[in-house]
Amino acid sequence: MTRADEGAIAGFRERFAQIMVESGMPRMAARVYAALLVTDSGKLTAAELAGQLGVGAPAISGAVKYLVQVRLVERGREPGTRHDFCRIHEHTWSHFISQSDPVLVRVQAGADEGTALLGPDSPAGRRLDETGRFFAFMREEIKQSMAKWARLQAPGRDTG
Repeated sequence: MTRADEGAIAGFRERFAQIMVESGMPRMAARVYAALLVTDSGKLTAAELAGQLGVGAPAISGAVKYLVQVRLVERGREPGTRHDFCRIHEHTWSHFISQSDPVLVRVQAGADEGTALLGPDSPAGRRLDETGRFFAFMREEIKQSMAKWARLQAPGRDTG
């Protein structure tokens, strides 16, 4: 890889990180995620991440903690070494979305509780009822979409 290629990749990495920031991800977590995404192995040590991003170990540690918590990456250790690494989950976004159901269930249940408490005929009750119905709808749509995605990713997939 030439210096120009490295510069172009670094520029893309930062642009992609900015997209993630604008979507709600914390800035350093977005930069770490983008760095992992553009690495062929999808795996880097904290020292490698710090070097690429020009930041200290505490910044990397906090970002990785966040990314692990939201299930976009995982920590690991190479057998026989003391070096931890951070790796993007294989099929990161389908993994992320498929793991979202418990959160959606909680929001739906909370909205349903609020609807019952406030009454479905009050303005707040109607908003909460819509929220609960929306999350029930989204849960079913995600379930169906993930099943379709799995079919599309399968060897010898049917594209029709």
